Amino acid sequence: MMSLMRKAVAFIKRDFSIESGYQAAFVMGLVESLMLLVILSFVGRLVSPTASGTLSRSGLHYFPFALIGVAFARYFDIMLRMFSDSIRTAQVTGCLEAMLSSRTGSVTIVMLSSLYSLISGGLQLLLILLGGVLLFGVNLQHMNVLATLLVLLVSVSIFVGFGVLSAAAIVWLKKGDPITWMLGGLSGILGGAYFPVDVMPTWMQKISVLIPVKYSLDALRLTMLQGASLATVAKPVGTLAIIAVVILPVSAAIFAATIRKGRKEGTLMAY
Repeated sequence: MMSLMRKAVAFIKRDFSIESGYQAAFVMGLVESLMLLVILSFVGRLVSPTASGTLSRSGLHYFPFALIGVAFARYFDIMLRMFSDSIRTAQVTGCLEAMLSSRTGSVTIVMLSSLYSLISGGLQLLLILLGGVLLFGVNLQHMNVLATLLVLLVSVSIFVGFGVLSAAAIVWLKKGDPITWMLGGLSGILGGAYFPVDVMPTWMQKISVLIPVKYSLDALRLTMLQGASLATVAKPVGTLAIIAVVILPVSAAIFAATIRKGRKEGTLMAY
């Protein structure tokens, strides 16, 4: 365990050293997110709470609904992309094979190499939520912290699993990631990040039940905006837990198999 902790700290220090030279990118990304909140706040003035069954039943206004959706959809997208981005960077810098030839397992390496993105993304998430509270008056005083953390933990586990699958796709295909393309592209629309699912056509609503982020955002809105208990969000959390139990071991096995195949064929450094 101590050895694993030392490796984790080493990876975080490495990535911080790299990213600290690009502070502008972090600031620009944060400003872009805050500008999106400005746009959504004006849109919220045009949207009546009765425009959607979801909003009217929960008594929510559009902007708090969109704030939770945008902030967490962005964070989950980072979780989805961080593994494939780490692998891609290691490929083009010529250090992937050296990393995977070490005594540390391939799955452990890809997990540890993404810790900094997890921390950095979490900081951006907190700043976006803080901006919603301080600049736009969103009320989070009723938030059930324990229930929110549980929903977030299960949700992150799912996107970690899909992220590892995404990394496997990069090792295999070299360029072009169908996992991120499908989940990342569909989550914002079909997952209900920007608008309630019930305003979509029926056929789109049927597809949305297959999008994991929908269950995450539904539960997070309940726990953060209405103070819902664990019992209230048991159904979406249960669905997320089932997905996590399946996707985590499957994705790890597929990634390990892809690495073995790349080693055997000598294609790990190809990109």
